[in-house]
Amino acid sequence: MAPDRYDLPTVFVDTPEKLAEALPHWHQANLLAVDTEFSLTGMHHCVLALLQVATHDMAWLVDPLAIPELIRPALLAMSEVPWIIHDFSGDGIVFKRLFDVVPSSVMDTMLLARALGYNQPGLKTMAKLKLGINIPKEEQDSNWMTRPLRDSQLSYAARDATLLLPLLRALGEEAEARRHEPGVAQRLAQLPREMNALKARIRAYRVPEGFPLLEKIRRMGLGVEAERKARRLMELRYEWGNEGDVGAVMELGNRWILARLHHPPSTREALERVIPNPRFRRRRLEPLWQILKEEHPVQVFEDEGDAADETA
Repeated sequence: MAPDRYDLPTVFVDTPEKLAEALPHWHQANLLAVDTEFSLTGMHHCVLALLQVATHDMAWLVDPLAIPELIRPALLAMSEVPWIIHDFSGDGIVFKRLFDVVPSSVMDTMLLARALGYNQPGLKTMAKLKLGINIPKEEQDSNWMTRPLRDSQLSYAARDATLLLPLLRALGEEAEARRHEPGVAQRLAQLPREMNALKARIRAYRVPEGFPLLEKIRRMGLGVEAERKARRLMELRYEWGNEGDVGAVMELGNRWILARLHHPPSTREALERVIPNPRFRRRRLEPLWQILKEEHPVQVFEDEGDAADETA
């Protein structure tokens, strides 16, 4: 990515000393741009892989994997300063679930863009429309749990944070210019209430107790043993995925698990044939086989054809 006016001096924070140096800058700011990168296991089960913080003249990439015990205290200190985030609904839930932290004040630039009438106001779209820059997609779904991070990942992560303050200014100018338009005026007036309602939902967040896969197993009547195996397979998916094994997320999908429980592999070789990723197969075949080979038979209580239709 070629340097431009949105590339600020950036510090990679991976020691207590570097975090201590950053905190006074955050306290003195009147607004912090905040972004995150997570493992690929979804907001209800992921771990925080990178925390990006930017002011108008500096950016910090904080490595939670290097200083895990300091992330909550840092977030609590940051929460006293207003934040700007693009799509707080996702990041906010993860902050609440992992660290029980919700900022005292937050502006969501995605909600502001939506109030101005942008129907698909993702950060890449808004950066192109309002700032005239393209954000490369190559690193969007990369593995943020690996260390060291590539230079392209660091550049991508810093850019996502440093764009937020200029984007807020551009959207604020548009809101001022269009504040007398009837539809826009009404939506802008509702924005504070919408933001407060979102913060209230995040504060009240609880990890879901049910899992769609387990509910489907019950509907299909596959029995308690199938449900037990499914739980163990999902636990491995989250454990391996949060270690940075992308194959666990890609290969151990709900449909794959359901198919293995509905038609259990009779041999280790049969299981091997239904794991197409060779690297993942080499690393993970044995623990998967130890779960699926167990002798307790899966009971099918409904018509076999109906169950097969559900997995299609």
